[in-house]
Amino acid sequence: MLEFIFFHETPHRLFVDWLKEKGLAPESSIEDETFQVALPEDLDDALYDEIEEKYETFMEMNEEILREENADEAGYHMAGIAVHLKDGNVSYADIDPKLLGRVMGAITAEEFAIIVDAIVTAVENPQDRTFCQRQRDKDTE
Repeated sequence: MLEFIFFHETPHRLFVDWLKEKGLAPESSIEDETFQVALPEDLDDALYDEIEEKYETFMEMNEEILREENADEAGYHMAGIAVHLKDGNVSYADIDPKLLGRVMGAITAEEFAIIVDAIVTAVENPQDRTFCQRQRDKDTE
């Protein structure tokens, strides 16, 4: 069995839900303040790679939540997201916790990650032409 471990319920639940959307039947358990997910090992390589990537995303969320909870204990209240840059580096963007909470109440973590990735791509690869202009150019080629 392939095992995935989380230390917070929210990313664990989101990961399990995502796996179910993929048509998988994950086994889930809670032991000693850890949330565990198990899958059979006989997965298609492409699906396994996708699962690993999604697990990384939810583990980053797990770390952010734990960091925020620890900061709350110290009297701080903050939130942020990990932004993956094309050179392989990670940058952390600080976000007002109430604003991030409103965003996460309206869209899924996966949808939010897609938006963030699109913004990062646009910043790292600036376009001086609108999407419509670029699309029209492709259609006339």
